[in-house]
Amino acid sequence: MDLPSLLAENIVQGFIIGLLVGLVVRVASKAVRNLLIIQFIVLKYLESRNILIVDWNRLTNGLLGQKDLVIGEAQNLFDTAVEMGIFGAALAGGFLLAQRFGK
Repeated sequence: MDLPSLLAENIVQGFIIGLLVGLVVRVASKAVRNLLIIQFIVLKYLESRNILIVDWNRLTNGLLGQKDLVIGEAQNLFDTAVEMGIFGAALAGGFLLAQRFGK
């Protein structure tokens, strides 16, 4: 398979998947947002009544004091984003187009 057809295939696939994901996110985002807000309120209520104990310091797993680990992970994330290349750009384009159609 030659490079231009491979790039065209990735662009089309990324654009279609991005469009579909954008439409789904547009529809479901309000419901998910409300569900997360309700869950957080219930969690804080249970914690304030001493029914549930949350170790908020342990949730970070000690990452706040390890600057080198965080920088290394950020670099790995950046490298992965760069490797995604044209597919990621087409996916983002489709997603943004779906967001425009939803308005």
